[in-house]
Amino acid sequence: MSVNNLAIEDVRALLNDLHSQVTGKTSLAPVTTADFISMAQATLAAGTDQVYGALMQQLIKTVFATRPYERKFAGLLADNERWGGILQKVTYIDTDLSEDDVAFHPVIDGQSVDQYITKKGNILVTRYVGSDVYQDWFTEYEAALNNAFQNEAQLGAFYAAKMQEISNKWEQYLETLSRTALTNFIAAKYQFEQNSQFTEGVCHLLTEYNTLTGQSLTAQDVYKEPNIGGFFRFVRARINTLSRMMTNRSQKYQVNITGKEPNRHSPVSMQKIYLRADALDIIDAMVNTTTYHDEPLAYADVEGVDYWQSIESPDEIQVTPAIIDPTTGIASAGTAQTMTDVFGVIFDQDAIVTNMKYYRLANTPLNARGLYFNTWLTVNAQYCNDLTEKGVVLLLD
Repeated sequence: MSVNNLAIEDVRALLNDLHSQVTGKTSLAPVTTADFISMAQATLAAGTDQVYGALMQQLIKTVFATRPYERKFAGLLADNERWGGILQKVTYIDTDLSEDDVAFHPVIDGQSVDQYITKKGNILVTRYVGSDVYQDWFTEYEAALNNAFQNEAQLGAFYAAKMQEISNKWEQYLETLSRTALTNFIAAKYQFEQNSQFTEGVCHLLTEYNTLTGQSLTAQDVYKEPNIGGFFRFVRARINTLSRMMTNRSQKYQVNITGKEPNRHSPVSMQKIYLRADALDIIDAMVNTTTYHDEPLAYADVEGVDYWQSIESPDEIQVTPAIIDPTTGIASAGTAQTMTDVFGVIFDQDAIVTNMKYYRLANTPLNARGLYFNTWLTVNAQYCNDLTEKGVVLLLD
């Protein structure tokens, strides 16, 4: 199965797997996101409602424990106007100066200057097709609910709490899919670097720091009191440097298609920086207190990430990503990548995008015999990676 075609793929199984890792129900396990991204997309799963078995008796006192949940990675969401339908991105490729000057170097007598000489130029066209769908539902038993509560107020409170928890579950599903679009991008960049292709897309922070200082610190050493301040000030400076470098119009920090290498730039206002939340706390507490809040951490879209794939293994990723062939420009499944010490990622806002193409709730009529009705959620979404946009993965190794 691959989402990188016009087919609409069901992502239920993948979403179930991802959701169990996100919530800590299962430990970190390899997943294949190549089937989910356009060139990377994710899956959602349905759960079963088991509440009614516990409500078949009269309740003396009922306490409804629920609160709204707001999904993380909401900054990756783009509306249909920006990223809907079959997206086609057209990039104009710079061409070399191919003609000699004739204004200051006149041609010889007997020759003319042709001002209508043509130059067609070079254009890179990338498309994002395919999408992922999933459904979820719950059943309301009218007779059971009428017997389970003492009055209308208690019944109303139950409905409000139940709908809030269902909304929270669906909100977390959307978060899980966005999280997977992010991990696909990270794993794809890492695969290229491991294959000695586009190696500037991965930054090995600890290796660079040890080379700079002549030390031999490990990932555990940097959190020790004598090292923590100096190392994280270096990290802050390195992020600033990478962010500024990405604002330059160049072919660095991106995957380039053979013969159609675009010169791209990413203004700070269009950059997103996702860092391990614990490290971001340290930077805020120990680095920002002694330095000015200059770019990029003050002006880019910065978000702390508590874990990348599994809440049980916060800094690890095990993903078989969707990638793009740099010789043909065709999307395909990459190879399994196991990553540890994932510290963060910086990327252009167009490098990772999610789009809700369709989101609909609908109720069935009341079943006259069983006295119940179903509420169905149907979602059609698209999760996209563009590896030709700028992005750098930060590793604590």
